[in-house]
Amino acid sequence: MRLKSLALSAAVVIVSGIASLANAATFPTFVFDSASSDITLTKKLDLCLGCGLTASFHSDAVNLAPWTATSANDSLRVNNFIDWTVGKGFGGEKYDVSVTLAFSSPDPSAGSTTGSAIVGTIGGVISGGVLTWKDSGIINFSQGSQLTFALDPTIALGLGNSTTTGVTFTGSPIAPLSDTVAPVPLPAGGLLLIGALGGLTVLRRKTRA
Repeated sequence: MRLKSLALSAAVVIVSGIASLANAATFPTFVFDSASSDITLTKKLDLCLGCGLTASFHSDAVNLAPWTATSANDSLRVNNFIDWTVGKGFGGEKYDVSVTLAFSSPDPSAGSTTGSAIVGTIGGVISGGVLTWKDSGIINFSQGSQLTFALDPTIALGLGNSTTTGVTFTGSPIAPLSDTVAPVPLPAGGLLLIGALGGLTVLRRKTRA
């Protein structure tokens, strides 16, 4: 009876493990496409001599590793995403800002958001600025997933003429790759299950004899 009990316990554990693997959701991998993304600055007010604001994607954004989500509401934080630089002039300027972020995977998709930037500098030695965004951007993928991205607002003042801001991507939600359960190959545990069931058969025969 003890062997029979052990065999039954092993069978239950193995079957539970196989069922868990079969039903585990697999989420997509997101690949940021910096070449298809864009930052546009439109000057609205110019009270500066020799200033000029520029913005570009930080190397951490350009070389961002593919991100595989692990849940429907998973998130990714990138601290260094956009580099901002003001020219070494004197005075201040105001800009409208538009940012479009594109992804090449799980399928080519993009989303945008807008904001404004007010910057000022004294010869590029001491600079400051205020960066605000109207709302978060939304990227809808044909695969069924949706990503929301929130760019960092910034109030900066200090030495130099440049700063870097980050972004947070959040699933809203991220859809599994498939709603169907994929066939699971018979693992080594399956062989143990067969052995356990065979042992039960032998025990039954001996008991009847």
